[in-house]
Amino acid sequence: MAALNGYNGNISGNGISGTLRTWSASFTRAATDVTGFSNVGRNRILGVYDMTGSAGGVIDDTAAGFAVTTVGGGNFVCFQTATGSTVTLTVASGKSVAANCVCEQVDMNVDKTGEATITFNFSLASTATGTNTPFTVVW
Repeated sequence: MAALNGYNGNISGNGISGTLRTWSASFTRAATDVTGFSNVGRNRILGVYDMTGSAGGVIDDTAAGFAVTTVGGGNFVCFQTATGSTVTLTVASGKSVAANCVCEQVDMNVDKTGEATITFNFSLASTATGTNTPFTVVW
């Protein structure tokens, strides 16, 4: 499993805006046990890719509703398309990972001081086939 973390970005679109403070993502591949009767140790092969992550920040509460959010320069639509859209996670200038994702959950919170925060949870929604990977990595 690989994990990336970042911060800084914008949230914008259909009635919501704000500033991201943090994001994180985990990249995994399913491992399948293919150990045979004559093997003396476990044998595994890698299967499909997966990615899950979240992005969080502060809400600009001058408008209501939410749909589109920007995470390090990419956009994804929350709860509006079944197939998802591209999320680009930027680690540093010129270093990013992009993938088609769906937004599965949005959490909003207002603390005692009135600061309104929001967290978006997203997961991979890939249609890649064959030997293709579902990620576009620029490093």
